[in-house]
Amino acid sequence: MKRAIAMGSAIVLAAVALWVLWHFVLTSDTAPVIEAANGHAYQVVAAPNIRWDQARAAAAKLSWRGHSGYLATIDNATEYQLVLDRVFSHDYPDVIYLGGRQTGLGEWRWVTGPDGLAEGGKGRLFWRGDETGAVQGGLYANWMPPAFQHGGKWDTAKVCCVSLFSFGIPQFSTSLGTGDPDEHVAGYLVEFGS
Repeated sequence: MKRAIAMGSAIVLAAVALWVLWHFVLTSDTAPVIEAANGHAYQVVAAPNIRWDQARAAAAKLSWRGHSGYLATIDNATEYQLVLDRVFSHDYPDVIYLGGRQTGLGEWRWVTGPDGLAEGGKGRLFWRGDETGAVQGGLYANWMPPAFQHGGKWDTAKVCCVSLFSFGIPQFSTSLGTGDPDEHVAGYLVEFGS
């Protein structure tokens, strides 16, 4: 009798394991890892209405070929174009979180991955100001025209995070980072490499 119960328990555990594999891995909306010539790799993870801090934590739990994941930082026009051409393949979701934050009013920094270690862990400053601001330190930014709003729900003082927002072609935009359904957050972009 004990042997039959043990076998029954093993069958149930195996069935649960197969269901978990099917439900969370085989049916996942997560895209494959795309390897780039720059020694880095990228992966879009579908996670509707996730908060920015949750996306950051989830990206850090991923790894690829021994490299830890982090929310992607886009340091130059070549990397931006690579992401558009190879990672999204012209199928652009609404809002995808990147590894940038507003660390002080009008101070936009890459705060994840190697860039996040700059300035004693404060992050690499890549943009200062709003729509009339400027790229800092020879880095890159491609803000969409309405990224910086003055007043209302997405006022510049209320937003925290950098995202790729698709309005035809993805460009940098700002986000509340709260997973607010009105923002239509589709997920986040993970980068692997150092």
